[in-house]
Amino acid sequence: MASGSNDYLTLSTYTAILHRQLQRDMNQLLIKDKLPVNITEMYLMVLILESQPISQRRAATTLAVDEGLMTRMVKHLKEIKLINKISSYKDKRVKELTLTKDGEKLLESALSKFDRWWEDFTPDLAGHDINDLGRELFEISKIVLAQRHNMPLNNSRVEES
Repeated sequence: MASGSNDYLTLSTYTAILHRQLQRDMNQLLIKDKLPVNITEMYLMVLILESQPISQRRAATTLAVDEGLMTRMVKHLKEIKLINKISSYKDKRVKELTLTKDGEKLLESALSKFDRWWEDFTPDLAGHDINDLGRELFEISKIVLAQRHNMPLNNSRVEES
């Protein structure tokens, strides 16, 4: 990486490149295997799985998608019975999302495709500590969400050091 303020530009650029490659390839795999979700809906389902229940508004903020897109995704996932949307018992105005059993099964299948995508690169990544990088990116994400949205990020998949 370059030194100084360009470090952040470099981090952002290569994170975006990696994400867009994964997103394109995963959407193609999901279509090929006739799974009724796209990668963004899959990200939402992972977030729901790790945070159940999660409010629809919090999910939109965490994934940085506008309320309209979130509403369309939730409507689609509800129609195909992959998620539930219920009013919070604490505040009926808050809509909480949870996965259905079918949603959990579909997510497991989709995540296996995600794992296979990464397995293609495993031999070339031997010198890199992906878990360490994941923990670092998780910490950066927590800081951004806390400062921009006053919202903590919880993720059971990231192991504590």
